[in-house]
Amino acid sequence: MSAVNTVPGESGLGMLVRCYEGMRNWRAFSLLAIAILCGGASVSLAGILAFQAGFIVSGLFVLVALIVYLAGINGAGLLLLDQADRRPPRTMGAAFVGGLHGTWTSFLAFLLLGLGLAGVFLAMYLLSLLTRLPGVGSLFAFLLAGPGAIVLAFCYGLLAIGTPLMLVAVWRGAGVLGAIGRAIDIVVKRPLDALLHFVVLAILVVPVAAFVMGLLTLTSTLSLSIFSGGTGSIFGGMGSRYGYGGMSGPLDGLMNQFQSAGAASASIGVVMLVLVALFVLVGMFGYIMIHDSLGAGLDANAEERLRGGVSKVRSKLAEHRPQATAGEAPATVAGRACSSCGTRIQDNDRFCGDCGTPA
Repeated sequence: MSAVNTVPGESGLGMLVRCYEGMRNWRAFSLLAIAILCGGASVSLAGILAFQAGFIVSGLFVLVALIVYLAGINGAGLLLLDQADRRPPRTMGAAFVGGLHGTWTSFLAFLLLGLGLAGVFLAMYLLSLLTRLPGVGSLFAFLLAGPGAIVLAFCYGLLAIGTPLMLVAVWRGAGVLGAIGRAIDIVVKRPLDALLHFVVLAILVVPVAAFVMGLLTLTSTLSLSIFSGGTGSIFGGMGSRYGYGGMSGPLDGLMNQFQSAGAASASIGVVMLVLVALFVLVGMFGYIMIHDSLGAGLDANAEERLRGGVSKVRSKLAEHRPQATAGEAPATVAGRACSSCGTRIQDNDRFCGDCGTPA
């Protein structure tokens, strides 16, 4: 797995200072900006069609907007990955197509994470029923509440810290289980390092972004008042005085002022969008550096366990398939025997479903 190139003696935390190099990637910025604009246009069209063509058609446009958003983000991540690895950048078309694939993979990974979190809550609810037993309920509450808090802390930490790491793993070419396993390995084996890296990245990015966006919000108010017709009465009065004000009445002047205000607001919105996209690129580039720094030298044990568990479930399901009746010819058993325990495994299995030995 490739990693972000570092200078000699540069630590992982010191390397995060370079996260602002993500602003220099004009390809990633262009792809992200185009995706945001196209997605916004699709959402606007969905709002227009909601009352004309029905909510089903409107929902399809919203779905298209979501796919375009996510494909743009993942495509920009691939371009940032090329920058981090110091290799020639791929084209924007190839990055967008790769972003579509990454969107599907990340969606499946998020779905699997959501199902896992739902399973944790279901297990905790079932265990909480023990606390309702008369006489011993308080004992079970004492024994289960503390470990339950630890389990929930791990789940929320995995969602908060592991989600960006999982996205970077998808950009690195990992599959669904591989991306989840990579994030779990980093969060479990290096939890304090991961938390510290994300805190440092937030300290580097959030204050600067807040200052720039706050300053722009303050100056946008003044700029909007100037260019939206707020000073139009001055120039309008001068025009009427010197004879070039035209024959327009008060209603025409009011309409022109509204049009100018809309155009000025759109211009300020575009500038805000540019700044948001730039800081998003900074954060994404920082995620890449954190993933590569913390993931260096880690064995993919979590991925192997996940794959072994999936293979085990598949083998158990295969054992309980309907058997052939007496009048039917027995089907040939495909696959081969495990070299360790002798369990029958399929040809496309990478691990034994019983013992987890690589096939």
